[in-house]
Amino acid sequence: MARVYTKDIPKGDGEKVKLSGWADEIRLLGKINFLVLRDKTGKIQIIAKKGEVEENVLKVMEDLTKESVISVEGKVKLNKEAPGGLEIVPEKLEVLSKADVPLPIDFSGKVNTTMDKRLDWRFLDMRNPRTAAIFKVQSEITRAFREFFLKEGFTEFWPPEIIEAAPEGGAELFKVTYFDKEAYLAQSPELYKELATGTNLEKIFTIVPVWRAEKHDSAKHLNEIRQMDIEAAFEDQFSIKKYLESAVKYIVNSVLENCKEEIELLNPELKVPEVKYVGYEEVIEVLNSNGLKISFGEDFSPEVEKKLAEIYGKDTLIFIHSWPVSLKPFYIMPKDEKISNGFDADYGGIEISSGGQRVHRPEILAKQLKAKGLDPEQFKFFIDSLKYGIPPHAGWSIGLERLTMILCGLKNIREACMYPRDKNRLTP
Repeated sequence: MARVYTKDIPKGDGEKVKLSGWADEIRLLGKINFLVLRDKTGKIQIIAKKGEVEENVLKVMEDLTKESVISVEGKVKLNKEAPGGLEIVPEKLEVLSKADVPLPIDFSGKVNTTMDKRLDWRFLDMRNPRTAAIFKVQSEITRAFREFFLKEGFTEFWPPEIIEAAPEGGAELFKVTYFDKEAYLAQSPELYKELATGTNLEKIFTIVPVWRAEKHDSAKHLNEIRQMDIEAAFEDQFSIKKYLESAVKYIVNSVLENCKEEIELLNPELKVPEVKYVGYEEVIEVLNSNGLKISFGEDFSPEVEKKLAEIYGKDTLIFIHSWPVSLKPFYIMPKDEKISNGFDADYGGIEISSGGQRVHRPEILAKQLKAKGLDPEQFKFFIDSLKYGIPPHAGWSIGLERLTMILCGLKNIREACMYPRDKNRLTP
């Protein structure tokens, strides 16, 4: 007999079914025993009365431990008093994997469990419907992202993750031994996606893990993250922002449409964001008038990001464009000596994206590298590539875990990563 999910149990009295899942609850009352089976779609009550079911079924139920993996074959019994209006009378009950007791954590939410303990036993934590809902939403985010850009004529590509030199120059990198050479885990696919705009592909996107060896200790940083990146030929910082605006709206709409139950559980107030475009210098003026003293050339702290959400609305996607050259990476095209063609995007009180128009001329790139204190020789392959017809281009990246945080209403980014890696955690 083929297994069915609990949500697909036929409603006909006496229908035979086979179910598999976990023993969620066990109540042994002597003459009548109850078992609740849980699978990914829901729960169903199993009822076993002495004299109405086989003795071996009762014996298996009596020896059963909570969270054991079980298989049940039996008949549907309509019962208005049972959860969902039906229950199963078992004809066969098999233990596929017996769980030790007690469990190392209570994942039900009835007992408060620390974040670290939950992460130590993450696979158990993910049996909690709320935790599982986070990753169903995250899966929908990536599906919608990919769908949107395929519809827009982009091509998905996969850059290398072991590199010889830092593509962004600033962040610390994780060193690895690559045979007899020293190499690094990629902190960004930046230079490779830029070069892809100089091919017959022109417009590309990717979803990749990246690593940053920065010793952060905050609720919005991880050392291993997933980035959703795009790059497109013949775009500038303003036209490329339109792709980001449209993509975020498309993703949120898709989540609201395809993850109704999950969003109801996690963040029922979620809605498609409004959009605000504002220049860096204007933001400085707005912040100063709202009591935060910021000077030109200063980066934005978490306090500033939260303040912007208060000013423009937490449900607003805020594009801050025309940043100072000093605050942007070497590959962002300068407008002049002072202002760059770079932008950031904030949403829900945190930065979710950074991007802009890139440098496509080798002499400007070499100058930018020197200004940032970097050695152009380390980027020789990239500078040389720009000598052979790389078009003007622009792009951006979104942090998948950060966007998941916002859409799910989470307070800590570690909740938005199945197996997070930070400065203190390398297991499980």
